[in-house]
Amino acid sequence: MVDPYSPQAIWGRELRHYRTKAGLKQSELAERINFSESLISGAETGQVPASIPFAKACDREFDTGGALLRALDFKKARRFPAGFAEYLEVEKKTAMIRWYEGLCVPGVLQTPDYARALLRAGRPGDTDEEIEALVTARMDRKAFLSEPNAPTLWAVIDEPVLRRPVGSAEVMRDQLAYLLKAIEHPKVCVQLLPFDTGAHAGLTCSFILLTLPDGGTVAYAEDLTGGRFIERPEDLGHWTACYESIKSSALPVKQSAALIRDVIGDGHECEQGGLAEGIT
Repeated sequence: MVDPYSPQAIWGRELRHYRTKAGLKQSELAERINFSESLISGAETGQVPASIPFAKACDREFDTGGALLRALDFKKARRFPAGFAEYLEVEKKTAMIRWYEGLCVPGVLQTPDYARALLRAGRPGDTDEEIEALVTARMDRKAFLSEPNAPTLWAVIDEPVLRRPVGSAEVMRDQLAYLLKAIEHPKVCVQLLPFDTGAHAGLTCSFILLTLPDGGTVAYAEDLTGGRFIERPEDLGHWTACYESIKSSALPVKQSAALIRDVIGDGHECEQGGLAEGIT
């Protein structure tokens, strides 16, 4: 059931107000602005998110002076999943980040093109403008790794992540080259969990352990609808043991780098120059 007081539902009621004031049926508006009647119906009830092009078309039709487009600003506050904004604040203050990732390259180690392809696949309803805003936010996030008191990043990545094509072959080659460059950073450690490890503790999850300035630890895990912190000592013990189990099966750093080169393939040049912005 749609929350009638959610920003999306409130925006929909504004659209309905302008449409009824203009004396148009949904079908008539659809014909005038070249958007489907079902989209208009869903947007008015708050069940379907409005895109920027849709809002602009409605503004032109109703001569609102851009009111509907400006009202979409609420979407800017949702650039990150629920709970992630809080995570970012904690991340900046940590002494060490221990990250296990079995699905994709960790966000702070992604290239723009890789992030763009990943976000486009996961957010098919977003406009190009919205996707670009997310890519920019993800790239901006890397800045903390270049600060004088940057935390140590210890990332363990499952080997299938390297072999899963995200974007074009060129996008993947540049992404893998970026990982090779990241390994050279004194505060970044990347280890690969080889495919022949078989079943392991991280097969059903990806998560992050953050070591706080006072020596304490919190865990962060995320799903499709948002993220959550894990702080109870008994739960943290489980997540820490899980990470250490995964790390114990991972290849050493030099062997991990060799595996990345193997995946890139003999005869491919690793064009690392300029890829490590935010890490160098």
